Amino acid sequence: MRRRSEAAEKGLKCFLAMTVGHGQYDLAMASPLPIRRDHPPDDAVVVVRAGVMAPDRVVDTAADAFEDYGVYTVSVEAAIDVSVDELCRSSPRIGERYGRVRLSSFGRLRAAGFAVLATFTHPHFDVVLPDLSEVTVARLGRCFDEPIPNPGRRPRG
Repeated sequence: MRRRSEAAEKGLKCFLAMTVGHGQYDLAMASPLPIRRDHPPDDAVVVVRAGVMAPDRVVDTAADAFEDYGVYTVSVEAAIDVSVDELCRSSPRIGERYGRVRLSSFGRLRAAGFAVLATFTHPHFDVVLPDLSEVTVARLGRCFDEPIPNPGRRPRG
């Protein structure tokens, strides 16, 4: 059985089973991806992805987004008018939840051919993936520096 995202489990999407010809297809009505009307950030603006971006997690995350919104995306946050430390400290999506983060920039993502959309609430963005192939996931991974300790996380102990 196919894994459903939390949103689907809560009934926020409508799933239909339909028989066409000789096969049965699972059709999903995707929710609209909430896009903000922000101007695209400058190429030099730092992008933060929480976690280490293990390829299997990137695929799972993008597949969940596809199930919910009909497009493969990976969430990131932008350090617009704040330092990376402040962004990591103040973000409810990063904060204390993640021990490590990876950094990139809007310019690096765009140069690699990825579209970046302003979604949900500021400073959240989504990187759009054309597919979930190993080549695409590796190309995304190369856009980011190696994982570093989350500068917004308080020291343990």
